[in-house]
Amino acid sequence: MRLVWCGVLLTGATLVAQSTPQPPAAPSQQRPPVFRAGAHYVAVDAYPEDYGRIIEGLTREDLEIFEDGKLQTIDRFEFVRADAPADERPSRLSPRAALEMAADPRYRVIVIVLDRSSFTRESWTHARESLREYLRNEVQPRDLIGVISTDDTWTDLVLGRPLSDIEAELDDSEWLKGRPQDETRAMMECGFPQLRGRIRADATYSLLEGLLRLFGQVREDRTSVLFVTSGLSQVPRDDRGLPQPPPLPPKMGLVNGRIQVLRSPTEMYDTFCKVEGQRLLDMDFAIRFNELTRIARAANVAFYPVAVYTPRLNTVSPMPFGRGGFGRMPSRAFTRPSDSLVPLAKDTGGIAIRTPLDVTGALQRIVYDTGSHYLLGYYTTNSKWDGKLRSIKVKLKRTGTTIRARRQYRAPTRKEIEAMSAEPVRARVVPEAVVNALEPLSRIRSSAQFFAYAAIAAKAMTVTIEVPPSAVAAGRWSEGAAVDLIADGADGKTVATARGRLASNGRATIAVPLDGLQRPSSVMVRLRAEGDNVTQRIDLVPNPSALVGDPLGFRSGPRGLNIPVASFEFARDERVRLDWPVFATLDRVDARLLDRLGLPTNLRVAVKQQETSAGPQLTAEIAFAPLGRGDYILELTATAGAATETRVLALRLK
Repeated sequence: MRLVWCGVLLTGATLVAQSTPQPPAAPSQQRPPVFRAGAHYVAVDAYPEDYGRIIEGLTREDLEIFEDGKLQTIDRFEFVRADAPADERPSRLSPRAALEMAADPRYRVIVIVLDRSSFTRESWTHARESLREYLRNEVQPRDLIGVISTDDTWTDLVLGRPLSDIEAELDDSEWLKGRPQDETRAMMECGFPQLRGRIRADATYSLLEGLLRLFGQVREDRTSVLFVTSGLSQVPRDDRGLPQPPPLPPKMGLVNGRIQVLRSPTEMYDTFCKVEGQRLLDMDFAIRFNELTRIARAANVAFYPVAVYTPRLNTVSPMPFGRGGFGRMPSRAFTRPSDSLVPLAKDTGGIAIRTPLDVTGALQRIVYDTGSHYLLGYYTTNSKWDGKLRSIKVKLKRTGTTIRARRQYRAPTRKEIEAMSAEPVRARVVPEAVVNALEPLSRIRSSAQFFAYAAIAAKAMTVTIEVPPSAVAAGRWSEGAAVDLIADGADGKTVATARGRLASNGRATIAVPLDGLQRPSSVMVRLRAEGDNVTQRIDLVPNPSALVGDPLGFRSGPRGLNIPVASFEFARDERVRLDWPVFATLDRVDARLLDRLGLPTNLRVAVKQQETSAGPQLTAEIAFAPLGRGDYILELTATAGAATETRVLALRLK
């Protein structure tokens, strides 16, 4: 019996650390290229055909590669068979194993993106049956399959899922009900009904852009995206401005056992709505569409869009969004499929399926287009490291015929080529330190009673408590609360205790002396008020320090200045100040802001050292206005003599 496996490309906590991949399959007889310092290697998948069948038996002398019209020398030549036998691997792949498989050209990667808002119950039933048929009968042993909806972010892709698990998800009777991201739901509740189409389009573009950047990092061979949707928005910016939402009547609620009038939304939430609403109005989705196709070509990702619409009516499908729904998405929010999906496919090297809801036809075309092929590689002779797109053409030498192959790639910048020359070329995976730093962000919930953060500096620990602004506005803990802290060591024994008080504004900062030699591994935080008793445990990562300690954070924005931070989630109109205690004379300090893949951003982070009453400290301040929504890592590196320490802290921009 043939075993069938499936994988999806990546969860948010699984991309990293630069480590050499160990493919599970037997190594190819073709030797990989020897990487050259100061040069850039380009991989190209090529499909020479004769009457629809791949031409086998070619040698490197039979093919020519041209970059921007200039002939290149083929350094790698390998024939990749689509009918390779199954390999030995566990039924559930680890994230790293699936990522390494995706980086191996012998595996075919197909990601299925489903625009949930485009489906009616009838159209979803039809599409689901086609997907189930494919998963049961057509998936090959070396196929890596991913399924995701436009309600998700690209980090929601799960690695190593058995096909039966994917089928169970598709068979869920509640699948059609919208499950939007928190940011999307928050925007929907801002009271701007004319922005609903733009909100959905923004979320869809963000998902696709994240997937493309991921594949561009981990894979050189072609990746195929089956995109089932009613269309991609290409509407221009809207100059009409935001309307004023109607005033809401006062709400009554139960606060600390008493019926009270709930306060109005916070200034921070009002600002979030105005800033995000104006951002969406200013967005030109035609420009964003062009940028999406540019990124896809650079990442060697081909789209195979399938339209979900009724030709007779030529309208988009109803948009189920939450239990009550937000109504029908305006027809102007998306152009017709013939106006957006055909260019999407054409500009990325894929095929637009002409028959609506022909999921089967799209999958068959993907299998045909990504079957057996030649994997070529060359070192570009163009040493202008300008980060621009370059065109690729592959020809049969004897006839001069251009064959189907990768069409473009993005040249590295000077900084990127210097980094590649400084160390061996390896598969890029997210560094473990970045993965660990991002993990606390996954636990942030809008329904949390309070947030707590602990920072250790030598023989003291500072615990910051922050109640969500929405809970403060509703009167939660309006009379404050008693705070009990109990710190335990790795052996479970108590190493420190402290008490304090939560103020009526929902904030508290409590110092905890650490007299013993054992560093705490967890802290229990308990808030006590009349009729209320809420407990939360904070896990601390062992990270002994000789140069700098853990940072304390302070947010500044419309609601106030230098507010202690326990939840490192920020709005675009806020900024954060971070203070690290210093324990030694430092020779050098560097700081940089990384994205969630561990790659540096263009935002410069300045760090200065200053003397305070508590001793020397390092201070950095970040304004979030220039950044897009997402998760980031602030990396601080301090050096004193031969000793070097690195501190990382995750930040989320809503």
